[in-house]
Amino acid sequence: MKAIKYFFVGALMLGFSAQVMAQDVKSKIDAITKVIVSNNGAGPAVKDAVKVFIKENKKNAEALAGLGRAYLDIKDQTNALKYADMAIKANKNNAAGYLLKGDMAAINDNGGEAAMWYQTATQLDPKNPLGYIKYARVYQKVDAAGAEEMLRKLTSIDPNYPVDAEIAHMYYANNKFAKAFENYQKVNKAKLEADKLTEYANSAYFLGKSAESLEAAEYGARKFPRIAGLNRLSFYNLTDLKRYDQALEFADRLFNKSDSAKFIALDYLYFGHALKGGGRFAEAIENFKKSYELDNTKSDVLKHISDSYLESKDHNKAVEFYQKYLNTQEKKKASDYEAIAHIYMDLAENETTPAAKEVALQKADQAYADLATAIPTNESYAAFRRASIHHMLNSDIKKGAAKPFYERCAQILEAKADKDNAENAQLAVCYNYLTVYYIQNDQVSKAKEYAAKLQAIQPDNETAKQVLSLK
Repeated sequence: MKAIKYFFVGALMLGFSAQVMAQDVKSKIDAITKVIVSNNGAGPAVKDAVKVFIKENKKNAEALAGLGRAYLDIKDQTNALKYADMAIKANKNNAAGYLLKGDMAAINDNGGEAAMWYQTATQLDPKNPLGYIKYARVYQKVDAAGAEEMLRKLTSIDPNYPVDAEIAHMYYANNKFAKAFENYQKVNKAKLEADKLTEYANSAYFLGKSAESLEAAEYGARKFPRIAGLNRLSFYNLTDLKRYDQALEFADRLFNKSDSAKFIALDYLYFGHALKGGGRFAEAIENFKKSYELDNTKSDVLKHISDSYLESKDHNKAVEFYQKYLNTQEKKKASDYEAIAHIYMDLAENETTPAAKEVALQKADQAYADLATAIPTNESYAAFRRASIHHMLNSDIKKGAAKPFYERCAQILEAKADKDNAENAQLAVCYNYLTVYYIQNDQVSKAKEYAAKLQAIQPDNETAKQVLSLK
């Protein structure tokens, strides 16, 4: 068998219980494990207990392998190997010793040897499912299809064995979420435990399938109401689906009614989104800030804080946090200038005095001026937006406050061969304004020039028709 290079995760390989055994053997293994682990494998208590255990179980492969696994728990591989060999000698047709040796090889990052021991377990003890499962998991990185084929053999052992769930779990552990989701869909959810339901919901979530992820997560949360992962995924998906009231119910379950929950930055980020969606802006800001404290590499959180301040009409704070976001960026994007302008435009709408409104509009105008300078490919759009702002500052078209900006926008767009619908619509606005401007200033021929251009874009435009009909 060729050597296997793979990424080993101890919990995935060693987290299985031993194959189903008599309850008295299991209780004995639990007892000796407690003695060995609590005494770190040394001392009279361990020596005496192990001596008695071996005397009572010297022909029981399961018990001897369990003893070896207890030593493996404290990283004593010498004794683990000793008792694995004793287990095989006691019963060469029992998988326990081979599985223990496979786990030891896996811990030592020897995938090829681990796979060999697991395959041996399937050959000598073909009715034990763990050999197939562990072989598949150690082999999945190099041959997922072969690993799946090995797991499919479990149906010959037990036609009712949840093979699709095991295959799904294998793919999930290997970050192949599409294949994990595909196989989990084949399984009756009623037969899945909490960990598998969480994987099912996670697989769908990672694939962007919010509705499917929610279905699995909510089912699991009803069955296991205190499992943090299931409450978390229900919460996340309901937030993504903008069902904020229900999302907040699951947020409460995650933060206050889940067992052993460890909270992460993403939890507070989602909490912020759900609260913001529910109009609870102050609480949203508080949770966005918690998220950023836990993970300040996600600078977009600062934008969410800015947006929440904007929604609550605290424009100064909105600008402050958007500027903090910009300070984390090596280079500003067009949307960044637009966002600053939007804050000031919203401020202008909410100001109560003409002077304050003018100041806000001028700051918005400056943001678009900065956009034109920083990103010349956006100059026509910036000019178009500045024209609108200057018209707000002085709506008397005869005075033409917006004229130079509409002219510049038109000049740039006219030179562009492949204009899209949005750009043609902008040109029409430019031509309409300039047509009216020249009419109001008694320059009919110039007005007709722009009216003709306007009609070429919008044949039914009434302003263009009226101006072109003038004698």
